[in-house]
Amino acid sequence: MNRRAWASPLDPPPSAVSMAISANALKRGYGKIRVLEDLDMSVEPGMIYGLLGPSGCGKTTLLNVILGFLIPESGEVVVLGNSPGTAASKVPGSAVGYSPQELALYLDLTIHETLLFHGRLHGMSNEEIMKREEWLVDFLDLPEPERQVGKLSGGQKRRVSLSVALLHEPELLLLDEPTVGVDPELRARIWKHLKTIAADGTTIVLTTHYIDEASKADRVGLMRDGRLLAEAAPKELMEKHQTTSLEEVFLSLCKREVKA
Repeated sequence: MNRRAWASPLDPPPSAVSMAISANALKRGYGKIRVLEDLDMSVEPGMIYGLLGPSGCGKTTLLNVILGFLIPESGEVVVLGNSPGTAASKVPGSAVGYSPQELALYLDLTIHETLLFHGRLHGMSNEEIMKREEWLVDFLDLPEPERQVGKLSGGQKRRVSLSVALLHEPELLLLDEPTVGVDPELRARIWKHLKTIAADGTTIVLTTHYIDEASKADRVGLMRDGRLLAEAAPKELMEKHQTTSLEEVFLSLCKREVKA
């Protein structure tokens, strides 16, 4: 099918409309440095999609393209029905919650002020913000809301960043290495919550380099050198490659790439 056969270059292809995220032959780099190369990706609504791959393989760049922070050099990406950054798109905007790997917090604000600031940006009432703050502080084991963000530990700051993404209960959650430095008990609690909100219709894309964590996702994209080597349900990938772990699947695919 000709990808330009629909009504307008700004309209999504028919096959992408039913997907929360659809990428087709996506390319993006930084000057002469190539990062994403002919990447194809599909994420259904209400799915937890795990992007698994080593550092530097392009996971964060892909999230930034999905968010509309970076414009593709070629290829197409459709998010929540439209190309990010176009007039009809909900992305970037309150439809998305984003927790970046590199923290983007105002260090002079307290935890409460941080959540109040972001909540107001999303049009939440003070009552709604306070209710969510109370839950998030308990859920993520955050310090007292009056604590200044700049005086928190690295792990605490990461949890504040995650709380900002969860605050307004968005339609789409993009989480870049959300559980780095998180203790096993809290990690299990976070995953239980992600499963619950996904069942209620929230679409979640998270990056990780933890094999065991990726296996909990509904669908996994195994990423290397800016391309997805494969994407499918973890069980399906393991059955196809006749192995009992995603790590062995990934190694098998990498060996095929080298031979090719």
